[in-house]
Amino acid sequence: MSILLRNWHLKLSAVLLATVLYTGLVFSGSFEEDSINVRVNGVNAPDSSIVMSGDLGLVEVRYRASQDLPTTVSEQAFAATVDLSEYDMERAPEPQVLDVVVEPLVEGIEILNVLPPTVRMEIDRVEVRTVPVEVDPGEVPAGLEIGEPVVSDEEVRVRGPASVVGAVDRVVALIRIDDSEIDVNRPVNLVAVDVQGQPVGTGLIDIEPETVSVQVDVRATETTQTVTVRPDIEGTPAPGFALESLAVEPVTVTLRGLPEELSGILGVSTEPLSIAGSSEDQVFEAQLQLPDGVELDDGEEPIVTVTATIGPSVSSRTFVVGVICAGAGENECIPAIDQLTITLSGPGGALSALGPGDLTPTVDASGLAPGTYDLAPSIGALPGGVELLNITPGSVSVTVNAPATPTPTPTPAP
Repeated sequence: MSILLRNWHLKLSAVLLATVLYTGLVFSGSFEEDSINVRVNGVNAPDSSIVMSGDLGLVEVRYRASQDLPTTVSEQAFAATVDLSEYDMERAPEPQVLDVVVEPLVEGIEILNVLPPTVRMEIDRVEVRTVPVEVDPGEVPAGLEIGEPVVSDEEVRVRGPASVVGAVDRVVALIRIDDSEIDVNRPVNLVAVDVQGQPVGTGLIDIEPETVSVQVDVRATETTQTVTVRPDIEGTPAPGFALESLAVEPVTVTLRGLPEELSGILGVSTEPLSIAGSSEDQVFEAQLQLPDGVELDDGEEPIVTVTATIGPSVSSRTFVVGVICAGAGENECIPAIDQLTITLSGPGGALSALGPGDLTPTVDASGLAPGTYDLAPSIGALPGGVELLNITPGSVSVTVNAPATPTPTPTPAP
């Protein structure tokens, strides 16, 4: 201790002199102070880890540099680093604060201050998973439908932070179906999504491969159209019989097919159905004649029930016949016309069997006093199935005369 205190006043004077000289040197301009922004880099990252913080940003470095430096001080004169090995991986990926260390890379520079002195870091473990590929066609234009998509890879690998990769449910290939009906056959970028279909991990994960080849068949949508059923009847019933009516069950059917296949179809016919020589009703289970590519909408067999009602043929015939008076008693009844016209309808055979002698119209003069009358003609009973359609004229003028008085016989002279 005695040695240290020996000549203490001289030693103190020397220290004061050195301080004064240094201060003078600084203020004389041999050094200058300034600040500069320096980019921060991470070093010593833990194995199988990934920095989720992204760019670590810039720090403002306050420094003192000698004026004797040969070059202007730039950002390259400093190294700003964060030692990532200080990050506690047991707590990954929660945010942690690490120190920023700035070192001069050029002699003659002294670091005075760093702002901010720390950075907030998020580091996570690297995870690799295999996930399925899903094709999302978006909204398919009206009138089109698509086949099952075919992809070059049904599964891909996703690599990235464990906390992000764990949220990936699948990757989606987004395609757009054009209304021009052109098939899809092209490479498509993949997007990772979560279980709700929302994008996840954008910029944080890698997808291997990034694209897949997608093939999708695009075709026009089948539509429906309701049309009538047309029975295809062939042949003629037996003589004396005719086709009275046709009934179809169902009357209409709904067809399914492509628009171009249904275009112009107003009805569908049955297979040919023969009623040749029939004298009674006929019932057919008939096959529909559908165009190629067209089927019933309900998927059932294209069969309908057709009922052909067969009955005696009905025609009409006109007769010109004489008219007579009836019921005049002793009076004389004289029609103004000799003949009138009768029109009958009924089965052809029954009409053919009738002759004018079977059809004698009469006018009833019963109880009429002598005079002139307009009387309606009538005819007697007609064969079964035969009906009176018309009598022309509908009234006949008749004259009723009293019987003539007999001329007295002369008495012989005595």
